[in-house]
Amino acid sequence: MDYDNDGMLDLIVGERYGYIHYYRRTSESPITLTKEADIVCASIRIDVGNNSAPVCVDWNEDGKRDLLVGNESAGNIRLYINDSADDDPVYNTYSLIQSSGTSIIHYRNCPQVYDMNMDGKKDILVGISNGQIRYYENTGTNDAPVFSGSEFIISTGSSGARFWVNDWNEDGLPDVLASNFNGYIRVYIQLFQSIEGEETPATRKLAVSRNPFAGSVVINGNGFSNGTISIYDLLGRVVLSEPFTGSLEWNASGASAGYYFAEVRDAQGSAVINLLKL
Repeated sequence: MDYDNDGMLDLIVGERYGYIHYYRRTSESPITLTKEADIVCASIRIDVGNNSAPVCVDWNEDGKRDLLVGNESAGNIRLYINDSADDDPVYNTYSLIQSSGTSIIHYRNCPQVYDMNMDGKKDILVGISNGQIRYYENTGTNDAPVFSGSEFIISTGSSGARFWVNDWNEDGLPDVLASNFNGYIRVYIQLFQSIEGEETPATRKLAVSRNPFAGSVVINGNGFSNGTISIYDLLGRVVLSEPFTGSLEWNASGASAGYYFAEVRDAQGSAVINLLKL
């Protein structure tokens, strides 16, 4: 992104120890980057603990770039409002992004801001340690976002979800490029966009016979055909993966107690349901 508005793309980089580095581009040909001072707040170098994950965005729509920063622990999302000019940001304090009145917290929080439902308002997506990407819909306005809960939309299949949102196939819908601890990059293509007042192509829901459960559980799917089902543990590890034609009984007697999530996917998309084994 062009951090100083000089017409050349710069780099704002989070790092392991919680600081935020600024690499300013000084020429395009050849590409030359100069490391500037780390980003500061109230003249003190920003330190979010570990694994800073910065995003530059005009959060309050005042024409000046602000800064969101995720982190490993406490796993919150900090919002730094720019109190100066767009080409020379100054941050003096921060607040924590909230959902339903409490701070959004996920271990190894990696946020991105994008209008995922294309209603003209910025939403938040969060990649987290267990490999999930969660979607927080903005129920407020574009200049004063409000969030009231989240939904799980993608499992990257391994721990440490990191991602980018873009229209990969140029069909007008936002897609997701995601990586994780295993080192692969996957492209998740959005196949259709639900619009308020219109029906989506099919009613696609998952249900389970009982939840929480002990020995086994039956997962039923409505609207899926010739798909696959994958069950993941909280670290994003695949516990089971096989064809899905509408129903599957998972014998989890050998699995540890805890949370799992099942994802069913076919040519039209996917759906996820959370499971709790006692």
